Amino acid sequence: MTWQEFLTEKVLKECYHEGSSLLNAGYHCHKCDKAFSVNRTFDNRSDLMDLYELIEKDGKLISFLNYLNAACDWKDFDPIRDRALEYLFKWLFCLDGKGYKEKCRMVAEFYGWKEKV
Repeated sequence: MTWQEFLTEKVLKECYHEGSSLLNAGYHCHKCDKAFSVNRTFDNRSDLMDLYELIEKDGKLISFLNYLNAACDWKDFDPIRDRALEYLFKWLFCLDGKGYKEKCRMVAEFYGWKEKV
């Protein structure tokens, strides 16, 4: 299972659609029996915010922040020099418009997804 499928099905509890093309009408999912156009791509602000909102709703915000602290390499980070909160918010919320997939995949790993080698 890819991390995108994991986030969609296990975390967001939505169908990761699999289906065949309908003539000029998108696709028909064989799993949920509904028409769809695309699956979530997790490369945009909307998908990232849906994940962050779920973390908060699940009551896991502090656990997620602890996970970030352990998972991220902060060795060259000087909180005084780098204005810690400003840096963290820009990085976490991809305020430069880059890094959505990286942050979404990080959420998948936080919820237990492991890459198969």
